[in-house]
Amino acid sequence: MTVKQAHGSGDSSPPIAGDISTFPTDAELARTLVASTGSATLSTLTPKGFPYGSIVSYIHDDLGNPIILISDMAEHTINARKNEKASMLISEPAGDGDPLGKARLTLVGSLHLLDNPKNEREDYLEKHQHASFYVDYEDFNFWKLVVKECRYVGGFGHMSWVENHAYQSAEIDPLFLNAQEIIDHMNEDHRDANLLYVKNLANLQDSSEATMLGIDRYGVTLRASTSKGPRMARIGFPTPLNSQEEARPAVIELLELARSTSNQQIKANE
Repeated sequence: MTVKQAHGSGDSSPPIAGDISTFPTDAELARTLVASTGSATLSTLTPKGFPYGSIVSYIHDDLGNPIILISDMAEHTINARKNEKASMLISEPAGDGDPLGKARLTLVGSLHLLDNPKNEREDYLEKHQHASFYVDYEDFNFWKLVVKECRYVGGFGHMSWVENHAYQSAEIDPLFLNAQEIIDHMNEDHRDANLLYVKNLANLQDSSEATMLGIDRYGVTLRASTSKGPRMARIGFPTPLNSQEEARPAVIELLELARSTSNQQIKANE
């Protein structure tokens, strides 16, 4: 999960400490969210013009266009053959807390039937093995939602319309498959390191505890407990990461930097 400073009307949250310029763009967050899950709510238009929504499984192409496998008997197919306009809602898993605080994305575009989906079939079965039971039924076909508009909501007060060219060209975060594992490890086994991060690299010296909330190729996001209440902190890596294998060395490098900064502060006060 990545947290940005809320900018909604009337927001009274204190500013995020640290380097907020290291947050991923909304286009990058959107593409990563699409890649991180495989189910969504697809909405098509009925003959009477009403939106009809139901759950679908999907994969995506290199431009972030979702690809689905549905039966000719499905309402979506019936609707799409008469009106190609559709949208897809993709949400971050709810987990604990308010689901409205989680990231979600609405892709708006047009559904197109794929004529010879050989490669798509292989990719789909790799991600959705359960589909092997019906993928070759004559009445099942692959459709692609060609994205024309993208609305990203990162939680309360964080939202934007993402330009289509930005969405298509954005890179998926290389840590997305292992991010939660890293976060859990840091919070369970290295809370002392989290505290050093916020104290010495985000200048939240009065922090008593810190929890890692997110990690991506550009840095880490933490929540610190301070004397004035909870405070968010963002700490960037010296250079962006290009693979998940680089995550552990980068986190250790930040810890060494935090310790070095602490030692410098001690010497300055002697």
